[in-house]
Formats: sequence, structure tokens, C-alpha cells
Amino acid sequence: MTNIYPRVTAVTIQFGNRWKFLSQVVIAVMKDPHITKLVIVDNGSENKEEIENGVSGYGDRVTVIREEKNLGSAGGFARALEYAKDTDCDFVFILDDDSVPEEGSITAFMEVLRLFPADQKVVLSGSRYNVLSNKEYFYQPSIESDLPRGTFFEVFSFKKFNNFLELFFWRRKKHTKRGPFIPIVPTEGFIYGGAFIPIDAVRKASPPDPSLFLYGDDIEYSWNIKKLGYTSYLCTIPRLYDIDLTFGANSSHIFGQFDPSTAEFRVYYRIRNMVRLSRKHTKQSKTILFLSIFFWMAGLFLLGLFRYGITKIYLDRVMLMLKAVYAGYFPKSKTAIDIESIFSK
Repeated sequence: MTNIYPRVTAVTIQFGNRWKFLSQVVIAVMKDPHITKLVIVDNGSENKEEIENGVSGYGDRVTVIREEKNLGSAGGFARALEYAKDTDCDFVFILDDDSVPEEGSITAFMEVLRLFPADQKVVLSGSRYNVLSNKEYFYQPSIESDLPRGTFFEVFSFKKFNNFLELFFWRRKKHTKRGPFIPIVPTEGFIYGGAFIPIDAVRKASPPDPSLFLYGDDIEYSWNIKKLGYTSYLCTIPRLYDIDLTFGANSSHIFGQFDPSTAEFRVYYRIRNMVRLSRKHTKQSKTILFLSIFFWMAGLFLLGLFRYGITKIYLDRVMLMLKAVYAGYFPKSKTAIDIESIFSK
């Protein structure tokens, strides 16, 4: 596992017309001598010719897998990881089409792995250093259990209530309570952008669930890998730069739900899959989970109202999120099918 000359297969996906982002990822990845293969899944993109021309100079080091329609991150990465299983490599490096790794990323990962016992099963994630919430992981007051909880909704605790109050009174808050700086932090799961995974884990773990389409499929995939006995860690090195942030450079995953610049499909699938995955994996009773979802959403709507006021965009987003919760509970309902058919085009 600590081979200093690893062979790495990098995987990413593309949709829409995003070569201006993906091209930067390709350039960064191809500079790393340890990356022997880059797999790109083209989810029915609008710029196939640009992609072909952009990767033509790398020969068989790059494989482009064409899909006729957008499979979402879930379907796209499931396809990419299935292909990666059969490549000759020691690790798989998962990247979003807008997450650009810094030079020497694979060497940095290997240096971190040397800190662990050789027989420990480890998954590492690089630092998305320009994402506001990412930085706070390294200043936690205490190291908590990294065991998966199986739910996104846990509101019946003093910690959650206190967090709500801090968000609600954000303008009055002058200091953030921080613990010591911790360069390697255990995590409950990992996301696609910057995950460095041993090939044995990729070959044995259940792949991402394509029905999730977008958001949360990476979290469930990480849970599947952790069931194999792996632990996951977020590291300060290597760093990755996100050139197309989901919620904008100055917006959080909470308030960003109401930000007009945040695409509706991102809001919908985030909430829908939070409900769907929690119902599938949580150890909470159905009643407790329902109440947790109810109060969590009520708190989210209150925070959005506090920040943005009663505007058309606020009311539209509230309605969209209510539909997403409903679709999380009833995935085969006409409401879910109709709205998802719009987003998947």
C-alpha cells in the first residue's frame, strides 16, 4: 500500500458544455507521471469534438467513454469505476470535472500513507482548500467517531440546536470556536472530488447507485467502502482547487440553497437524496427520522427567511425542497418522475 511508485488510474465525468473546466483537470492530471490512465465518462455532453481534440495528444493514456444521455454523477462515476476495476493500477484517484489537483498530488498522498501501518486499510481525500466549509474540518474542537451514522438528519441534540442558533445569529457572531489545527482528520465518508482509493476497495465495494443521479451517491459509495474495513481521512495535502463551486465562493451549503445563482437541480437532488439515503441507511426509527426531517427542514426554511426574506426565489425554493422531500419518500410518484425528467435533459 505504501509503494512509492504507485500506478494510478484517475477517473472523472463530463456533462453539458464544461470543457473549459475539464481541460484544466486533464492538464493537471496528465502532468503527474504516476497517473497511467485517465478515464473520462462523457454524459451526453454538448462539446464532444472539443473533448476529443483536447485529449488526442495523450494517446492511450486517456480513455473517453461515451454515454448518449446524462447519467448524473451517480451513473457516470459508476461507469468510470467499473472501467477502472480492470485497469492495471494500485489506486484510483476520483476527480470532479472542475477539481484541479495541485502538482505532485500522488506523491503527497503516498507521503501521508506512510504515516499509517502498512496493514491499515485507508482512503484519503485531498483538501478542497478554496471551499469555505472544508477549512473548518482541520480545526475541530475534538476528534469524533468516524463511523457512518447512516443519516443526514440528527437534530435532537444540543450540538445541533447550538449550531442552528449560531447560523441564525451569524451577523452578531464575532469568533468561531476552534480546536487545534489537525492536518489529517478522520471522516465519516468522502466525496468524489479528490478521493484516493486503493484498487482493492474499488473492486470489492458496491458501485454508486445510478438511481441517485446527483448528490449523496459519493457518500453512500464511501459507506460501502467503509463496510469493507477501510477508514477515511481528509488531509491538508494535496490541495485541490474547485473552479466551479456548487454554492458560490461566499455561500454555504445551507444558505446556498436559496441563492439564485445555485441551480435548481442541485437543490432538488441534494434534498431528495438526503431523505432517500437516510431512510435507507439510518438506525433511527421511522418516527424519529420523520420528525428529524421535519424539524431540519423547518430550521432550513427559517434560516433562509432570515437571510433573504420573503421573496419569489425564496418561496420557489421552499416549494422545490418540499417536492424533493416528497420524492425522497415516494421516488416512483408522478411528482418525482415529472420534475426529474426536466432536470435530466
